[in-house]
Amino acid sequence: MIGNSITSLKTIQRINFLEIFEKINNILAEWDPIGVGVKIASDEYRGYIPKILHFIQNRQELINYLETMLVDDIGLSYDPHNREHFEDLQKVCDNLMQVYHDSKE
Repeated sequence: MIGNSITSLKTIQRINFLEIFEKINNILAEWDPIGVGVKIASDEYRGYIPKILHFIQNRQELINYLETMLVDDIGLSYDPHNREHFEDLQKVCDNLMQVYHDSKE
């Protein structure tokens, strides 16, 4: 009986993790900063999710990582003083953090 309970808890945790992973992936695919289209984007940004999960509890660290991801990893220009760039990144950050907060409930 205890073994079944442990297995069930592991399954629930895995489902929640997979759900969080997919929600984050969907946010990144919809954002699609390099403009490859949602179909390709759903695979394109998966590699960034582990680091996003690492920083997701701290808004400023998450924003810093997203900026680094855009500039250093993807090679795009990002200007935090450009209102459109700033607001776009803030929205993505808000959406990612909402996934984290929703998963805690």
